[in-house]
Amino acid sequence: MKKYLILSKSVYETKLALLEDNKLDEMYIERNNKKEITGNIYKGKVVDILNNGEIIFVDIGLEKNAFLSFENKKDISKYNIDDKLIVQAETEPRDEKGAKLTLDYSINGENLVLLPKSKNLSISKKIKDIEEVNRLKNIFLSTDNGLILRTNSEGKSEENLLEEYRRLENIDNQINKDFEKINVGLLYDVNSILKKVVALFDDSTEKFIIDDEHIFKEIKYLLEEIGKKDLIKKLRKYFKDEDIFEYYNINSQIERALDRKVYLDSGAYIIIEKTEALISIDVNTGQNTGNKTSQEIIFQTNLEATKEIARQIKLRNLAGIIIIDFIDMKKFSNKKRILEKFKKYLSKDKVEINSVEYTNLGLIQFTRKRQGKELALYYREKCQYCEGIGYFLSKDRIILNLLEDLNNQIKSQDIKKIVIRTKKDIIKELNKYIDNNKIEYIEDNNFYKIGYKMELYN
Repeated sequence: MKKYLILSKSVYETKLALLEDNKLDEMYIERNNKKEITGNIYKGKVVDILNNGEIIFVDIGLEKNAFLSFENKKDISKYNIDDKLIVQAETEPRDEKGAKLTLDYSINGENLVLLPKSKNLSISKKIKDIEEVNRLKNIFLSTDNGLILRTNSEGKSEENLLEEYRRLENIDNQINKDFEKINVGLLYDVNSILKKVVALFDDSTEKFIIDDEHIFKEIKYLLEEIGKKDLIKKLRKYFKDEDIFEYYNINSQIERALDRKVYLDSGAYIIIEKTEALISIDVNTGQNTGNKTSQEIIFQTNLEATKEIARQIKLRNLAGIIIIDFIDMKKFSNKKRILEKFKKYLSKDKVEINSVEYTNLGLIQFTRKRQGKELALYYREKCQYCEGIGYFLSKDRIILNLLEDLNNQIKSQDIKKIVIRTKKDIIKELNKYIDNNKIEYIEDNNFYKIGYKMELYN
């Protein structure tokens, strides 16, 4: 499998794409004017306390105050207004709501997660070898901080793991030093493109192609700093005039990742729909008819869809409750194989995923942790006319509403003139039903949410 990293820098944004066999697998965007904050560590100041401390609003230097929420009353800490504390952002600010925070901050490494507020040592459940689990435990028995040993730590040498632990510890020490220096604000940024590079760039990467000289030098220096000098030989500068994302066919793949319908190689397709409560994904055979029996076609279509659905969830950065309606299969063994295959593809996702199981209705349901913005939010905004529902008023409904509105206004003795701005076909229909000297129609192809604009003159 060919694995490339592609980085593009412009005056407005920096984009990082991970390609696997020329398919876009992961995408990260950093805008100069609006950066993601999930995972960032801040020094905050308590500005308001509600419900006896169950909710604490904290100024972390952003436009909206963030908040701490304690669902379990036993966890409520005693704080006063103006108290200073180290917090980590768990979510992005959304609509009128500020970011959700946690006091139990963590610092992620390639193989380890440092937990400065804990003493617990945990090892990924995906590491099954008991001897390896014991070996890893023994390396860190005498450490002062809590730790999570990630799946990547399996087979890594004691020297490498301890070196990474010391790096994470140094980051925490710097966080605490900076805490004493600033009033409120950012202590540690995990969302910079350079941090993503560290997480994604490894021995399995064939090439890392960069179109910006300054970023190229920064990454080279960073690799030297973190002891990954052997990866420097894989760095490549991009010199062509054509945009790097166009050259590697990334832009067209992004466009497809914004569509609700995604076609599979067989001619089948999946539909991805987002609502306020959940994300639903529906699998359809489409033109995948083939020469096999219907149950064989259904199974093969579902099998093909498992890989693409896992890729789309990760690429689009979908989060919350996700429900998948695979095409109904009669054999229990086939259902089991589909679930196992789907779990296998989901296991490659770095974001936390929980409870991947069939429901009583035969749907697969699970949750994916919200981490950063959805890909679509970098490219699209909610329609100001339909407010995201995808529909607007029908021609008949506009005419009926307008007739009712006109009849009410015509009755008024104070109104001498009514000007209606709307489309030509609506004016034509209105002339069949209402004739009054007060009304003047003006053909207007501008889009109005209610289908027309009415101007009243006394």
